[in-house]
Amino acid sequence: MVRRRYWPEQFLYYDGEGIARHLEKMAARGWRLEKIGALSWRYGRAEPAKVHCAVTYFPEASEYNPYPTDSQEEFYDYCREAGWELVTEWDQMQIFSTERVHPVPIETDEAARVRVIHRAMLRRFLPANLLLFALLVIQLGIFITGVLQNPAANLSKPSVLLITLALALMGLSVFLTLTGYLAWYVRARKAAETGKRLAGTEQRFRTLTVAVAALGVLSVVFAALSTAGSRGGPWYALLVTVEAAAFVALVAGVKAYMRRRGVERKQNRIITLAVAAGLSLLMINVIPGAVIGPRAAELHIVDRTVLPLALEDLGIPEEEGLVSTWESRSSPLVAFRAGEQSGPYDSGLPWLRYEVSDVKLPMLFDLCLDGYLDRYDNEYGRLTGGHFRPLNDPAWDAEVWQVWDDEGPWPYYLACKDGRIVWLMTDDFLTPEQTKTASEKLFGGTI
Repeated sequence: MVRRRYWPEQFLYYDGEGIARHLEKMAARGWRLEKIGALSWRYGRAEPAKVHCAVTYFPEASEYNPYPTDSQEEFYDYCREAGWELVTEWDQMQIFSTERVHPVPIETDEAARVRVIHRAMLRRFLPANLLLFALLVIQLGIFITGVLQNPAANLSKPSVLLITLALALMGLSVFLTLTGYLAWYVRARKAAETGKRLAGTEQRFRTLTVAVAALGVLSVVFAALSTAGSRGGPWYALLVTVEAAAFVALVAGVKAYMRRRGVERKQNRIITLAVAAGLSLLMINVIPGAVIGPRAAELHIVDRTVLPLALEDLGIPEEEGLVSTWESRSSPLVAFRAGEQSGPYDSGLPWLRYEVSDVKLPMLFDLCLDGYLDRYDNEYGRLTGGHFRPLNDPAWDAEVWQVWDDEGPWPYYLACKDGRIVWLMTDDFLTPEQTKTASEKLFGGTI
């Protein structure tokens, strides 16, 4: 028979009523809570019994304290005298249980109880979640800014969409947690003013918050899987998952070890944060390269016939030393393809590069087009002096721009028609016949 059970409970920290009712149901099934860990709650097998549980909060407590404070010890003695036994602690939360049929309530002043919970939340819960929410918003902003530097190419990557969704969902989960607590506090304080305890638990709101967070975690997992091909296949996704679990377990283990050794709270916190920072750098920058190996170069060398447009199609003889590459990817928003024929740097061989983007969502078309236009109007233009000018060339049969600088035009063209954007660069200017061929090849049909 299984004597212990580990379960990843996801209770809202302030929902003491919900935690107490849950533990009472578990005791009736023959499972008693033994310890709350970083990744799971540990239950031990026991005889099924009718148990009363109570959850209290102690603002002076800390997960870094090596031992209970004097006031905590006095409180525990008081609870033992009233028939309550300490089950375990969770930072500033203490969980008690008793098998007495009619136990004496640990807390009788509801207004004082709500104030204590709020003090505990102000000390630990709210600052940590506000900081996490701010970091997620900042990270989301930085990530989106990077995506918008080349929208067509980035929005065609499923991993980019999934990471954006993950950051947004995790931010929403934290926001729901914060607003949920504030709503609970307002209702609990109003009930306390009448001498009553807020009835019910936060189960429905907890379910919503956990569901949103779970979707965020799934987005991260699928993002890792979608990019795993170039980093060792599914082994990379497995490595990332193992690293995340190991990080949480190791940091919690270091903190618990120092508590057992009697390390003071301030030193424990500093050492734990230093270990967390060191582990994060090690797991991000060292371990993946050592286990999986360096990231493979993403050169998709293909036969020339794979390319929808090649130098030979433009009447330019293909010389020895030319290499053809082709890249194709698609997301629900954008389909992106890139082709190239070129030789070694400074080889003097003719070359051709182009990108073809089909924007599936019309509302994103201008965003993707502006991303190309900004390459020279803003980004590259400051370095090269180049800028776009509209080009009136019937051979393109599309809206076209060409890059210019102070000395004249470049053989760089941007064209768009019917939701498709084509960015084409060559080593020499296109003749009308070559332009017509390029337009027919890159705008005609499905590439």
